[in-house]
Amino acid sequence: MRITPHAQDTGGFFVALIEKVSEINLDPSAANGPAWKKKKMFKDEPFTFLKLDDERWHDIRNHYGVDETFLYQNLFSRRLESNDANSRQLFYANDAVKNFVKENMAKVSIQNAGMKMFSRTEGKVENTRFRLSQEGIRYLFKFMNKQKVKIGAEDMLHMLKSQENLVPMEQLECKGDVRKQQNGTVVVYCDEDEPVCTWVGYHTIAPYISKEERLHLLRMMGVDCAEIELLMKSKRKEKAAQDREAARARKQEETGASGEAGSSAPVESKESPEENIQEMVESAPSQE
Repeated sequence: MRITPHAQDTGGFFVALIEKVSEINLDPSAANGPAWKKKKMFKDEPFTFLKLDDERWHDIRNHYGVDETFLYQNLFSRRLESNDANSRQLFYANDAVKNFVKENMAKVSIQNAGMKMFSRTEGKVENTRFRLSQEGIRYLFKFMNKQKVKIGAEDMLHMLKSQENLVPMEQLECKGDVRKQQNGTVVVYCDEDEPVCTWVGYHTIAPYISKEERLHLLRMMGVDCAEIELLMKSKRKEKAAQDREAARARKQEETGASGEAGSSAPVESKESPEENIQEMVESAPSQE
């Protein structure tokens, strides 16, 4: 069964039901596979945890005022240790997960662990190399002493309900308190249990959250989101239709071009050339 993204507002999946009909006696040596296949198998990226006094942590701690009690050595990247300094994302795991990963990384294929907490940025206006991730902010928030501002419910609703990504700062009552912070990532909150990561520029502020996260926060504030959900779905359907039409047009152009090229010269050989068919894949809408 094929589950399409627009049918249930999810990702795309294929589901198969496999039924075992009889026992099979396998040769144990065959299960290991030939040596040449082993070399071609996908190798999991390692988990490289931050070491004591890591330079990146000094940058993050000083900018966001993170308390000394935060276990920063539980942060890790998915890079080899030799190339760890160039990692673009830092994830966080508790002690139990960290110990399991370190003990079993070479024995078990671990695809994902922890939660994303920081992402490296190349923005010129920010005074740190790392911005905060909404995924990990609920845990990190209690350790932060800088770059966070309490705002009123009206300002929060205005930002979350705005159809524009960049909200003019002048439209908010909290503009004075927000501008006291350094440009870049600033966490705003009405309720400490629901902090929101935003990007603050010279004149605008933009929530660093997905559309689904916006809906969740609006519901938590008692807003009826039925109309917003319908608008989101209609926009996605419209975008999917446009992508399909664009893909169909490209395919027709390629077919026409190959047909013209084939008719320009006679085919001497009786053997038909191999067909080169490129499947058109609809690209999913970007997150964030």
